Amino acid sequence: MRIAIGLLAGLAFGLFAAATGSPPLLRAATWVEWIGTLWVNLIRMVVLPLVMGAVIAGVAGFGDPKRVGRLGVRALAFFLGTGAIGITMGLVLGRLAMPLALPSAEAASALRSAAAGAAAAGGSAPHLPALTQFLTDLVPANPAKAASDGALLPVLVFSVLFGLAAAHLDERRRETITGLADAVVATCVTLVEWFMVAAPVGVACLAAPIAARLGWGMLASVAVFIGAVVAGCALLTALVLMPAVGLLARIPLGRFARAAAPAWAVGFSTTSSMAAVPALLEATVDDLGVSRPLAGFLVPLAASLNRPASALYQAVAAVFLAQLYGVALGLPQYATLGATMLLLTLSVPAMPRSSVLSLAPALLAAGVPMDGIGLLLGVDQVPDMFRTATNVAGHATATAVIARGEGETPA
Repeated sequence: MRIAIGLLAGLAFGLFAAATGSPPLLRAATWVEWIGTLWVNLIRMVVLPLVMGAVIAGVAGFGDPKRVGRLGVRALAFFLGTGAIGITMGLVLGRLAMPLALPSAEAASALRSAAAGAAAAGGSAPHLPALTQFLTDLVPANPAKAASDGALLPVLVFSVLFGLAAAHLDERRRETITGLADAVVATCVTLVEWFMVAAPVGVACLAAPIAARLGWGMLASVAVFIGAVVAGCALLTALVLMPAVGLLARIPLGRFARAAAPAWAVGFSTTSSMAAVPALLEATVDDLGVSRPLAGFLVPLAASLNRPASALYQAVAAVFLAQLYGVALGLPQYATLGATMLLLTLSVPAMPRSSVLSLAPALLAAGVPMDGIGLLLGVDQVPDMFRTATNVAGHATATAVIARGEGETPA
């Protein structure tokens, strides 16, 4: 609520300045942008260790791959498959919906100039390389240098490989690695919580200059963006998750919907997949007939790694911000965005707003200014509710489908 109030205050001031055309008001609306940029930099500072810790802990936490076996492989395949579908749907929806609220050429030019000024002060986003150079750069010769340069995609690759290597260590050493990674993630989450105290001010100071530059046209863009995300979540549920329940898990859709409804409601109201885990365990065991040991493994695993709606949201958000800042996206850029977000889909931290904060690597890979993250945070409450509820439905779907594949027949 505080973030929403900050967003509305910033928008109101910026729109009032734009409507009046008063030079002092316009200068004031644009002057506060440095405060918003400072707040974004605080969040941006935490992104690298947060993502590295989450990836290493997630990959290494599986333990011995031979012990994880077929169940883990099937679960990961399902998570990645639905994540890839979500990304594809999000990019298509963004491509179709965003032209409905194009900012003016003058507004896009002003935003590009502001982003260029911020890049000159704090480091510019990398340009997209040729395909061969992109593939070569995925493997960093110096991970520390890649991290210092802000090249998060190579750091992600290093983190995955590091996690796989840690998974082959003896249990004592592996637990040391995963414990340290979990501690890093917990510390970063604490830092984010501290920084989020200033979120209303930061969001207001980011929204005011954007509203002053774009005027009422920006409000139309934001409305189209939220509508695209909500529609995407509905389509993902109707066209992907429900057919998987009926065709792969062979559970009647009405019965599945009644079983998953309590967990869906918890996820919708709390914007937390983890908060819905107890209700999901009860539904999958008592209502869907999955054995308790299997449900006890799959439900927490899905809540930790399965983010199809978050992947869809990030794809729509990346297209939205690219249009807002006048960054042209072609087929190579869409491919880069898709690959980056697919790598991230298993490592989105299980906390509110995490899909926004973990969008940074994809934005950097596509050359889109990160300043827009503040705007996304300001309007994220409604998209977060829908994408969390859709993710929870995806967790229940994954558990039912994989249980059927393991030979368990729901009662």
